[in-house]
Amino acid sequence: MITQEQLASLARQPVFSTDGVKIGDVVGVLLDDTTGKAEWARVRAVPPGPGEVFVPLREAVHAGDRVEVPFPVAAVEAAARVDVQGREVLSVADEERLSACFGLDGLREQMNAERGTGWSEMDRIAGIRSGTDGHEESRTRLRPLREDGA
Repeated sequence: MITQEQLASLARQPVFSTDGVKIGDVVGVLLDDTTGKAEWARVRAVPPGPGEVFVPLREAVHAGDRVEVPFPVAAVEAAARVDVQGREVLSVADEERLSACFGLDGLREQMNAERGTGWSEMDRIAGIRSGTDGHEESRTRLRPLREDGA
């Protein structure tokens, strides 16, 4: 798990898969808006990679001068490409689609069990349910990590 103290040093860090392959470099980090925990990294893949990809950080570790994610490079390459269309963060629908690609299908329910996370706050306060109220493309529980590490 990436600690709060390590957040500021994630920018431009290389990201490696479980099979030891460099995926690319961190160009952005998305945090849970409520807890401040690192949830997703936007990674610029090394050529001939897939361009920019989002990789889950929930189980990642910051090991010295690199980030190690618990996925093989094939899983990252096969994950859905998300065009954030000028937004800094993933929408609810984007995050759910990516979570499914990485086999994190129960992530929302798991996080709702953790009191005080962005999902539980959104679900309790706004009543967001996937596909039921039409806000999934515009709502998010995430915020970008700022340059000052906050």
